[in-house]
Amino acid sequence: MYLREVLAKSLISEGGHAFKHPDGSPRTKQNATTADVDATLKALGQRIGIDLISMKTGSTIYPDKITGDGDTMLDPADFIKVDPKAPAKETQNRFREWLTSKLVGAGFKDTIDIKKQSDGITVEAPIPGTKETLQIDLDISEPGDGKFARWARRGEPGNAKGVFRQILKSAIARTLNPNWKWSYKNSLFDEESGKTLSKDPDKIAKLMFGKTGKGSDLDNIQTILAKLKQTHPDIYQQVVDKANEGIAKMGFEYRLQ
Repeated sequence: MYLREVLAKSLISEGGHAFKHPDGSPRTKQNATTADVDATLKALGQRIGIDLISMKTGSTIYPDKITGDGDTMLDPADFIKVDPKAPAKETQNRFREWLTSKLVGAGFKDTIDIKKQSDGITVEAPIPGTKETLQIDLDISEPGDGKFARWARRGEPGNAKGVFRQILKSAIARTLNPNWKWSYKNSLFDEESGKTLSKDPDKIAKLMFGKTGKGSDLDNIQTILAKLKQTHPDIYQQVVDKANEGIAKMGFEYRLQ
């Protein structure tokens, strides 16, 4: 079950294919550098009055990455008044409309330069100093979850993808406790109690790795594997095999060791 849940809830569309020419080719740059993303986020943020650099997540939190989009995660609670009794989705939708008005006010055309997604907005934004554009994903977290969501959606250094880390975390959770599951939205969740165990990285690490666990142990695949081998050598290979099975089913050649 763990793989289906990860694929259904944790996989996100990567690569910047939201905006296309009539022939189906992408309108936005597909091999943007981290510097391109940072410049575009800074310029877009200045236009709409939001520090988007501080909201950045995804692969380009690391230098020298190549990507087709720039990922950010915005928390409605940082920008609009939130009714604590309102459903999270209602607040997210209200914030998406607020954010759309900011973009339209800055000169972007709704439905042409802006596309509304279930969890946010995608924008085709100019890359400063060039004639090219870049897809910027302005994802919206549940109110109050912005910090966790940016951490959970961070990318990976090297050749790995962030979704591989989600699969690895899910494999660890299911192996430690068959009632546990992991997703980047709901964190570590107990199906028996129906409750999220924690959205604090340090507490999540302690649940997974014991009292020596800390949030930084979960930052990337290599830190997770090192801590897993140290604290749970008896299940290490079982977890790695499960995760590799999931990665293989996605069609990637990358394998955990």
